[in-house]
Amino acid sequence: MTMKIPFRKVSIPTALQAATVEALESGVIVAADALEADVVAATGMTYALSTSSSTAALHLAMCALDLKRGDKVLCPVNGFVDLPEVVRHFDAEPVFVDTLPGSYAIDPEKLAEAAERIKGKKLRAVIVNHPGGRPAPIAAIRDVAEKYDLKIIEDATEAVGAAHVGAYSDMTVFGFGSKIDNTIDGGVLLTNDEHYYERGKLLRNHGMVYTSEETHYLYDVLAIGCQYRMNEFSALYCRALFAENAESMARRHAIADAYFAALKPVKTITLPEKADGHLYTQFIVTIETNRDTFARKLRERGIEVSVQYIPLNFTKYYKEKYGLKVFDFPQALDAYQKTMSLPIYPEMSDDEVVYVCEAIREIAASHR
Repeated sequence: MTMKIPFRKVSIPTALQAATVEALESGVIVAADALEADVVAATGMTYALSTSSSTAALHLAMCALDLKRGDKVLCPVNGFVDLPEVVRHFDAEPVFVDTLPGSYAIDPEKLAEAAERIKGKKLRAVIVNHPGGRPAPIAAIRDVAEKYDLKIIEDATEAVGAAHVGAYSDMTVFGFGSKIDNTIDGGVLLTNDEHYYERGKLLRNHGMVYTSEETHYLYDVLAIGCQYRMNEFSALYCRALFAENAESMARRHAIADAYFAALKPVKTITLPEKADGHLYTQFIVTIETNRDTFARKLRERGIEVSVQYIPLNFTKYYKEKYGLKVFDFPQALDAYQKTMSLPIYPEMSDDEVVYVCEAIREIAASHR
């Protein structure tokens, strides 16, 4: 029997219904503030600002940095499109850096080479991500950042709940939901720096401040901000989702263990390297030959896979804007040509995991 296994499913937290009913009956919803308190308590960081999306949190981080035209920000070439996008909105310049083989995270050596090449030329920051939930070499990245006076903006949307997150960064972004679909979204900007917090808090709400406790409707505008705030209904969802994060991580680890056990004997597939702190938000495998044919055969059996991510130098805008070539970033190119991500989400049943493994073994036996 053919199963239908999507690449992802929307997670509906068990506590969401009760929290929503309670909020509606009381007529008062303060979930955004509560989510911020939850995240601060869980991470040990000092400040948190909830936002409408993780992209909004990244953009707000650029605002807090006071990014200006011509400033340069180092970015992994293997990342979601919002990483350089939030830089370009300030007419600043993303500078792409190749990735480490096997982990797809930014390469500290390549990062140092890029920083040395453009040091002193308005170089401001580096954005770091954790592809697939595997920790980037953040300590080595911090060494580079300190040498070249770079601020570290950590995109932890694929590593929410990881112990290492926030330890070395100036600002960290959490994300809830998916960057790909529009079912639910929400973000949090975290920092230990009071200046970044206060500036982010101001700009998150149009740069407005209320000027009188007695006349609460009077306000002033101190800076040009925008509407980055998370609405309270989204906050109800995100708070319930965050409360179940440890359980979700445990389930993804269980699925990853099943993949490792069942697929290790398949010689034509390379499994991801195991690493301390890996959350397996994506389970990325390498198909040495005809990756797209392999993926098509899986789809014929009802199994959806994806690629995380298409290298940014392959996209029309950045390729034409900066004259980038296909072979400029060989490690990212190699990963793009050979890797794919298998379904791995808490709602997957054991039977679905077994079905995926059996399909992969059968296809691999005849795949060339």
